[in-house]
Amino acid sequence: MKKLLSVGLALALVVGVLGVMNLQTETEAASWTYEDANYRGTFSDRGVDQVSVQISLEDNIVTDLTYRHLYHGGTDYRELEEGDSLYGIVEQFEQVADYLEGEDVRTALEDLHEPGEFVEDVDVASGATLRANKVISAVRDALNRGAYSY
Repeated sequence: MKKLLSVGLALALVVGVLGVMNLQTETEAASWTYEDANYRGTFSDRGVDQVSVQISLEDNIVTDLTYRHLYHGGTDYRELEEGDSLYGIVEQFEQVADYLEGEDVRTALEDLHEPGEFVEDVDVASGATLRANKVISAVRDALNRGAYSY
């Protein structure tokens, strides 16, 4: 019985510490501020640019997110039209952008780790999580680079 109680207390302590760490991370992120400006960033893999974004911020709120480049495996997704077999990927990228617009960039990027909350037709084969991670990387790159234009 004592062993079970000890294990329970240790587990409660670990959960409590992790909860405080998560709260600190969210609080720290919310304290950062970015200039009201346009930012540009890119996600590249093996030397190939796959996702490039331009993001506009006002009071840390995303007012616009556009894709300057969407490319993978020889396909330029920006050139696809509705009805193309891969057009669903374009729609998922657009849904990610739509979700971010109007959100606080300091906290909304974490939401992209769970794209099933706002991207339609997410299944194991869709790769929505992978695509959302590319957007996260591109936006973080943009913010790290600083303002592109005012």
